Amino acid sequence: MVFHPLLIATHLTGLFLYISPELLSGIQPQATLHFLLLVFLITGFLPAFSIFLLKKLNYVSDTEIIKRNERLIPFLFILIYYIIACYLFYEKLEMGPLFNLVMISVTTLIFFLILITLKFKISIHATAIWSAAGYLTAILIHHAEVRIIIFAGLIFAGLTSTSRLYLGYHTPQQVWMGAILGFFYGLTVILLFA
Repeated sequence: MVFHPLLIATHLTGLFLYISPELLSGIQPQATLHFLLLVFLITGFLPAFSIFLLKKLNYVSDTEIIKRNERLIPFLFILIYYIIACYLFYEKLEMGPLFNLVMISVTTLIFFLILITLKFKISIHATAIWSAAGYLTAILIHHAEVRIIIFAGLIFAGLTSTSRLYLGYHTPQQVWMGAILGFFYGLTVILLFA
């Protein structure tokens, strides 16, 4: 649960604030906690609450959204929340180019995952955490003093992917597809556009 896909944006934001606050140029030091809570509210809590409501209204059979055919509506809600977050952070708060790039690219990744999910099931957990590992690798690779965070990210990504297999929610192919897509997507976005 600690590395649930809905918490990845909050984790990345927290790491950015800790490692290199200048990456979030629109935040004053005294407002960092409030900003982190705002990111959690828009990208974590509201999507989770929407999934909970969809479960209560019987649009999905469980909050894990294991069945591929039940993923479309929850993913559309999540995409809408991320679009709102991108607008808010880019237009209203002017968070800085790197943070905006990550948020816009995550929103684009969610859209791609919706399209992929129409055809086959992929591990969203693996895609989310491995994309975070890809972003971190590309951003921090030249900062020797914080490379331990890259290694920690890779370990957590591996553990999260393994847990999806252990729990029986995904096949190895679904996890590997998510991991490869996520890592190379995050890495490529930063290397090409940052």
